[in-house]
Amino acid sequence: MLQLDVGAIKKAPGDFGPFNLSAELPPFELRGEYLGFLGPVKASLIVSNVDSALVVEGEVSGGLKLNCGRCLEPYDYFFHVPFKETYAQAAQDSEGEVVTFSGDILDIAPEVLNSIILSLPMKALCSEDCRGLCPRCGCNLNESRCDCSDDETDPRLSVLKKLLKGTNQ
Repeated sequence: MLQLDVGAIKKAPGDFGPFNLSAELPPFELRGEYLGFLGPVKASLIVSNVDSALVVEGEVSGGLKLNCGRCLEPYDYFFHVPFKETYAQAAQDSEGEVVTFSGDILDIAPEVLNSIILSLPMKALCSEDCRGLCPRCGCNLNESRCDCSDDETDPRLSVLKKLLKGTNQ
């Protein structure tokens, strides 16, 4: 897991220390889809004892297996995101947005996962020029061309098509 032993740092105000972590994180669910990591998530962090709180900042990197929002094919998505979180002892009166902890071990995995989720694209695309699926036959247009006609009209809109033809005459 992504855990930091901060016992020495939390006892010395103004102290700081570097941490390099690597851990396998379990798959998670996002918008009804299960996403799995491609390998270990790596974190390069500095922990600082500031104003009776611990500030953890640095970068988190790794990869996820996502499904394209246009063609529905799985693809590898690599992330490199900044991380900054403030932690305070559970017994302290904490102001602002801080995460409380107790003991000498900080488990940063939940906050790392939140940072990764916030960095994900709104719509996952395998490539910017992904052509997606044919709306009629479902053929993946990145792999082959389908024989569907472009001028086929949704039967529910046929009345509007007749109306438009009447105004052009």
